[in-house]
Amino acid sequence: MTDQHTTHTEVRRPGDVPAGTPLTSLAQHRAEAGERLRAEHDRDQNAVVGNALTQLAVGEAIRRTVRSERGGMVAQALRLGATWDQVADALDTTVLAAVDDLRLWAEGQRTLYHQHLADGADILVGLDEDAYGEVMGWVAFGLGWATVETPDARAEQKNRLRAAVAAAPMLDTVGELRALVEQLPDEMPLSLDRHTRALPGEPNEVHTISPRLVATVSGLATEAQTSRPGLMLTQVFVPFPAEDEDQAAVATRDDLPAYDELPRAAHHLERGELHAGLQATAVVLEEVAHLVGEVAADFTEHDEDGSQLRVEAKRITHAAERVGTLATTVVEVTE
Repeated sequence: MTDQHTTHTEVRRPGDVPAGTPLTSLAQHRAEAGERLRAEHDRDQNAVVGNALTQLAVGEAIRRTVRSERGGMVAQALRLGATWDQVADALDTTVLAAVDDLRLWAEGQRTLYHQHLADGADILVGLDEDAYGEVMGWVAFGLGWATVETPDARAEQKNRLRAAVAAAPMLDTVGELRALVEQLPDEMPLSLDRHTRALPGEPNEVHTISPRLVATVSGLATEAQTSRPGLMLTQVFVPFPAEDEDQAAVATRDDLPAYDELPRAAHHLERGELHAGLQATAVVLEEVAHLVGEVAADFTEHDEDGSQLRVEAKRITHAAERVGTLATTVVEVTE
């Protein structure tokens, strides 16, 4: 196949496909590579490998093109009279997931329009405010549709997700993670906990990963705001040696403070736990004093600069000592 968009000798990765190549051309290009592959089997090894790679690359280009056009196709189906449950069935997903897909596409198209507008482009691509408002009306209607029509289905799905995550309290291998992910929806949001968690004062610990369900919000503070379950992976230190049940009980706790002193100090102080919070704060100040007086000071060009930093480090060290002393004397407010 040779046309204005592609030739069979040049596509070895999706990026080799020129932007704007029609899907019909891509499909034909992939089919012709398959025909050549069958015809050249056991002949020219280089040609066989090349056509196999072309099939892969063009197939991936098709997948990306279809995915990028998904939001526009959803909008077209709704504009022509399709219902939200029909759209969800066509995508083999939930109404909420389909609604969120359309919302994300609309926001991207709106941003694209305003970028072209700001650049003074001759042709404005994307959604202007009127078109964006129309799409967001469908999004708002879709949220209402999901709420009214499918509460039982959504509750059943959430229960399945909870059961799958609860069955894997600790993930210590890639295989365990893969087994869990295979039970979860492809469109499910994934996030990482910002902090490693640990029991305070535990002398012997071993590192593991704990999955948990969290609520993820899209379109915050807008009419199109949605909330759906997401998967968060948290790094946790659990007691060792200990029975598997005891380790899992620690890994799945949602009240564990952060392992590092600064976020741990914030964790305790925000809860009015002054003793633990001030002790962690004192450790943070000691680390800051070390960085200022011993690390930073060694990289100064002038001796007087290094001396000034060491003086400041001593002041920070004294502050750490005072805070540490206060940690043992202050009285916490009790309810």
